[in-house]
Amino acid sequence: MGEIEIKLDVLKTCAGSLAQSASSLEGKRSEIESIASNLSLSEVSKAQVKKKLQNLTSTLEQKKTQINALKNALDSIGNQYRTAESEITGVVISKAVYATFDAHNYTGAIAAAGAVAGNLLKVSQIMSKKKKSNVFIDEFTSNYGVKEALSGAGHISTIYGLMSSYKKAASWKDIVKTSKEAYEFVSGAAKTYNNYKKIGNAVGTKTAMAWWAKKITGLKPLGRASAAKNPVTRFVNNLTNKTSPFRAQFDDVVATFKGKNGVKKAAASWASVALSGVTNLFDNMEEQANSNGTMSDARVIAETITETAVDTVITYGANIVVGAAITTALGTVAAPGILVVAASGAVIAGINAGVKALTGKTTTEWVSDTILDTGAAIGKAVSKTAKNVTKSIGNWFNKLSFA
Repeated sequence: MGEIEIKLDVLKTCAGSLAQSASSLEGKRSEIESIASNLSLSEVSKAQVKKKLQNLTSTLEQKKTQINALKNALDSIGNQYRTAESEITGVVISKAVYATFDAHNYTGAIAAAGAVAGNLLKVSQIMSKKKKSNVFIDEFTSNYGVKEALSGAGHISTIYGLMSSYKKAASWKDIVKTSKEAYEFVSGAAKTYNNYKKIGNAVGTKTAMAWWAKKITGLKPLGRASAAKNPVTRFVNNLTNKTSPFRAQFDDVVATFKGKNGVKKAAASWASVALSGVTNLFDNMEEQANSNGTMSDARVIAETITETAVDTVITYGANIVVGAAITTALGTVAAPGILVVAASGAVIAGINAGVKALTGKTTTEWVSDTILDTGAAIGKAVSKTAKNVTKSIGNWFNKLSFA
């Protein structure tokens, strides 16, 4: 049985030897140039000899370049193997044995091949887990950062957003737009402060300013939490009670789509749904084009409808449901808005990243496919059952004797 063993120390020694050879060639080339410049021959002879010496030095320079390239290649190979060994825990691949069938040692060759296959399986499993982990981290960090963590922090969130917009401004138009938003924020903030200042006439300036500080930092509780002992009842109450902030958020979404919060808000909300539908349609048409005829037009339409519906539910309802769940977990504590909003965003981003890592699909696409595939499976099962029942009844009637 033959084997190939990659010895990194030997690679390093070879690379060092090549470097010495290149250095030696450089020395010889310099000596030849010195000789050529100090020749004391006739002009004709000197020119001929000098030309030959120049050709020789040029050849030496090329060889030196080639040797250096080979030395760099050996260094690169060694570095790649070291990196691979450090990244793949528990699997040593610097001694990768490739079994070759020896006419006198079939058993050894098969055993070696089995060992190699086992190591390759371990590498595959570890790299697969690592890939999923990387997908989760990349997906989570791309959708959740400082901005999302501060999204419930009132004025702090707005100020952070404005600062980020100024830094990212690419033209004077961006600066003007952000400046307009900053002016509107300052005007609104001043109005809020004056309103709380007026409240101070009734409850005292100190109390009013404390309420104002909690309001602008997001430390003010979102609303009244359910005090039910049963967590399921508490969760339902947090979603449905009239005093619940999450019920208020849901009612506000419905009112917006109905136009009760203004025509502009309603138009913007429906435009968002329409844009989602168009985007989903184009994505599904592209998927159909790449399906080699396995994806029908009906499936394209069905996926577009369900994905748009799921998109809308997630966009407008996920934060409400998750927020209610977080408040339920905290018990009867009236959690501050900054905590509930930040935690809700983290949970949703985590779910989306997890679905992407495990299925390779977005949450919207995965839920939509699950709904449609389940419906198709149920339809086939019902159809098959109906045929079997009909066949059984027919057989039963055929066996009846009407004497």
